[in-house]
Amino acid sequence: MPTRRRRAPRRARTRPRGLGRDPRALYEAAVQSVDFDLDFIERVYRTWRGRRFERFREDFCATAALAAGWVLRRPAHRAWAVDLDPAPLAWCRRHRLPAMRAAARRLTLLRRDVRRVAGRRVDAIAALNFSYWVFKRRHELLDYFRAARRALRRDGILVVNAFGGTEAMADLTERRQIAASQAVDGTSIERFTYEWEHESFNVVDHHMVCHIHFRFRDRSAIRRAFSYDWRLWTLPEVREAMLEAGFCRAEIYLEGWNEKKNEGDEIFRRRRYFENQLGWLAYVVGLR
Repeated sequence: MPTRRRRAPRRARTRPRGLGRDPRALYEAAVQSVDFDLDFIERVYRTWRGRRFERFREDFCATAALAAGWVLRRPAHRAWAVDLDPAPLAWCRRHRLPAMRAAARRLTLLRRDVRRVAGRRVDAIAALNFSYWVFKRRHELLDYFRAARRALRRDGILVVNAFGGTEAMADLTERRQIAASQAVDGTSIERFTYEWEHESFNVVDHHMVCHIHFRFRDRSAIRRAFSYDWRLWTLPEVREAMLEAGFCRAEIYLEGWNEKKNEGDEIFRRRRYFENQLGWLAYVVGLR
């Protein structure tokens, strides 16, 4: 005789996991200042070229926050985001592009070596967060700067940044409280502590190893969420490499210091002379 068909058991509904403690979302909240960087790049381009630009490329892009911020500024903007690691690009496709809606069509993600990117030339290229320090040999750095110059339009600019100072070459751990915020998918990010650690520095070749840790109010932590194996390049070395790579000028912009607050004043001025400090931040701008 026919048997009664059993109903499949209901699966418990699980809430989708948000980005509240996702390392890449925490990195964006603690480290990246997209609007600040884009404002600087626009200001420098307008200063030297007397106009706005539209075509932008972000090298070593990771989750492509800068490139995405660029296309969201104005409808005419286009951006290309380049990284060799597929994981952060996949993160961007999953979390960032849906939040961008129609603007996502003007952002192109490329899994490439930044020295091997073909396509139409752009007005500006940025390699920020010291990412180009992954090149530890001078010929590797020159290869990158030459490739970036070839990818720029005739009046294009390359923007990289650097840090230094007496503490840059020492073992240290810096801690900073990060206010509560929202991730790109709207998930709430609780207040947390960002830690930047210099594990080692070799004075002979300027090879350094650094780590980022995140700590939370419940005393849990994500240790070594990100690790970096870099060469610390000095400003004269970066400037001279840009000029050797064919840039007509390489200008250095350093952040001033607010004595009352005992912190950087977030104003980057073009400098010919700057006294050393415990720590400083700079942009280096190559003019094609």
